[in-house]
Amino acid sequence: MNLLKTKNYIKSTSSLPKKDQVMVLKQERLLAKDMFDSRLHTKKLSGFLNDKVFSFRITRNYRGIFRLSSNDIILFAIGHRKDIYDSLN
Repeated sequence: MNLLKTKNYIKSTSSLPKKDQVMVLKQERLLAKDMFDSRLHTKKLSGFLNDKVFSFRITRNYRGIFRLSSNDIILFAIGHRKDIYDSLN
């Protein structure tokens, strides 16, 4: 699968602490290989018109959000686990 990143995702990633930025890259590589790898804790999100929206764990505190589209994984949001889901509404 191809990983595509939105401008918002890239901007949010660059504002994370350096050690978390390293984990983002590691988790993205896992995601590209197998989006349901157990280390990612991938979960399907409800409440979207397109039911192909998922979250994945980056660290204990950060989550990434992506949408499936054909053979592409579109990464569009990243943030603290307490705030990320509220920002999607």
